[in-house]
Amino acid sequence: MFSKTIATLSIAATVVFSVPAMAEDVNAGPIWNNDDAAVKCPVAASAVHGTWNGNWVTTIPGQMSVCGVDAIQAQDMEAGPIWNNDDALVKCPVVAAALNGTWNGQWTTTVEGSMSVCGILF
Repeated sequence: MFSKTIATLSIAATVVFSVPAMAEDVNAGPIWNNDDAAVKCPVAASAVHGTWNGNWVTTIPGQMSVCGVDAIQAQDMEAGPIWNNDDALVKCPVVAAALNGTWNGQWTTTVEGSMSVCGILF
């Protein structure tokens, strides 16, 4: 059973990393022109750990625009000690939910016996 769980985790992690990054629209407040977008969109993309793809559009004139963001990346977030894969299956989804993210199936111990990190997608 344990080896089946490991195989399932490995497959899930492979799928996560083999899927191309999808573009998302991120709110950036009002954007008035391309020069304004060149300032605001990289900041908005950075806030979600992504990269601005050069696209933007006004959604509510004078009030809100969105920036196109690609390559939203995983961030390693501390989770306390994780003892094994079964423990990660319990702890990492909780860490992800607390941060409004999704666990990507990856974890690693950073300080033996006291700290591990989970890969979280935002």
